[in-house]
Amino acid sequence: MHKVIKIRFTLYFGEMPGADCFGYAELNGDGHKIGLYNGYGEEIDMFGAHEYVKVRSLGKFDNDDRDDFYSLLESDGVG
Repeated sequence: MHKVIKIRFTLYFGEMPGADCFGYAELNGDGHKIGLYNGYGEEIDMFGAHEYVKVRSLGKFDNDDRDDFYSLLESDGVG
């Protein structure tokens, strides 16, 4: 089961950090981050410099059914 959490994040690109933004992190069954998404549900480059803080869990979804992932984002007002 994968998990989706809402996060507050800051991106760093060799400059002073910008304003905090809200987005989402996708975690695999072991709790490792496998995807980062901005507040619009668009994927963010995971290899950029960033820090994030968990805000709350949105829920879990079956590894084989990505529709459940998007349903969790829609439940939080994305889309």
